[in-house]
Amino acid sequence: LAMAVLMPIVGRWYNALGPRVMVGAGLAVSAFSFFQLSHLTVDVGYWDLFWPQLWQGVGFALIFVALSTAALAAIEKPKMTAAAGLYNVVRQVFGSVGIALAATQLTSGTNTYRAHLVEKLTPGNPITRGWMQGVTAGMQAAGADAYTASRRALALLDGDVMRQAAVLAYNHVFVLVAILFSLSLPLVLLLRAAKATGEPMEIIAD
Repeated sequence: LAMAVLMPIVGRWYNALGPRVMVGAGLAVSAFSFFQLSHLTVDVGYWDLFWPQLWQGVGFALIFVALSTAALAAIEKPKMTAAAGLYNVVRQVFGSVGIALAATQLTSGTNTYRAHLVEKLTPGNPITRGWMQGVTAGMQAAGADAYTASRRALALLDGDVMRQAAVLAYNHVFVLVAILFSLSLPLVLLLRAAKATGEPMEIIAD
């Protein structure tokens, strides 16, 4: 929704600000939004996700409008359809590659964090032992036999560990994305405003 509302507005800013300012601001805002998302916990609430997502929409609107305009403004009209198609294909392909890499990091990160957390859950750990005894006793009081209560307590503990590991993995991925946006900031210096004319420009970057 933030992108849908802002795209018509930021399109009017392009001539005044140019691609460098808009893309740079978009990258900075997007990096900030993903940095906010990298502090999630299992107790995350609606507003914990609302504001980072809102800022993410603002950043993406600034980036997409400015990049599309800078990339296509110097293209001759007869070639515009082919150029727009190529631009969208490249964006979609590399966007899909990024999503696949993020999903891979998420899966491997979840397994890694789960392994680290499980290392601490030993019978000798007083916190683990106390938690298991308390949950098992509660289930026995509810009518379960000792074996069933113990197995259910272990299943609950495993579920908690998986949730914690998943959140940590998401936070890790969000940090990586924020770093990528930040590292992309110097690249905006390669952009320059392209003026639509009858003759195509040879390059759009210095």
